[in-house]
Amino acid sequence: MKITIIQHVSFEVPGLIDEWIKTHHYQCQIIKLFENGYHLPSPETVDFLIVMGGPMSANDQLPWIQAERMLIRQVVTAGKPMLGVCLGGQQLAKAFGATIVPTTKEVGFGPVITSALARTRLTTKPKYQVLHWHGEGFTMPSNSEGLFSSPNWPNQGFQLGSAIGLQFHLESTPATLGELVNVDSDFINGSVLRESPSQILQTKFDPNCKVLLFHILDYLSHFNYNNE
Repeated sequence: MKITIIQHVSFEVPGLIDEWIKTHHYQCQIIKLFENGYHLPSPETVDFLIVMGGPMSANDQLPWIQAERMLIRQVVTAGKPMLGVCLGGQQLAKAFGATIVPTTKEVGFGPVITSALARTRLTTKPKYQVLHWHGEGFTMPSNSEGLFSSPNWPNQGFQLGSAIGLQFHLESTPATLGELVNVDSDFINGSVLRESPSQILQTKFDPNCKVLLFHILDYLSHFNYNNE
């Protein structure tokens, strides 16, 4: 199986997703939109689509943003697996008719609570301490199922058919977080989580987040097998 990753900016990278890919010996294609002139793959060439985050808004009028949503819609409608992270999750939601709205700014480490469905389907724990990095959020697409919420924004994750969209970051590592904080530290100001850049960098990642990410990716990968 080939994993196709769309990366919007240099400092929001696959991180632990790359480790999962290597563990399973899958092929990987990274589409770096900031380098390749915004050339997106055709849906027929995609086995499993992962769309990363970025500082732009899904509401922005950018040359690639509607085409990316069309690709997401085609992949998911075909029953192929797709994971959207932060901006990628917002793009998934908007591709299926939801809206992207301003939220309480969550930047830093804070909790997400799992739904009963997530605990059953993904074998999750009741709560995780995760990395948040957003000031907008998605509303829930029609026919989607809620997976995660937080005290500050209820729509932190959902499943829609063969796709899962997450508002938060499970893929981050200390190294990738360091780059994110270095490039985007101004965005931390005004966060309800009230952490400074140094506090964010000193926080230890909950190892259960990696387990959760791998559970999600393993679960989604089975949709590919069902299409073969």
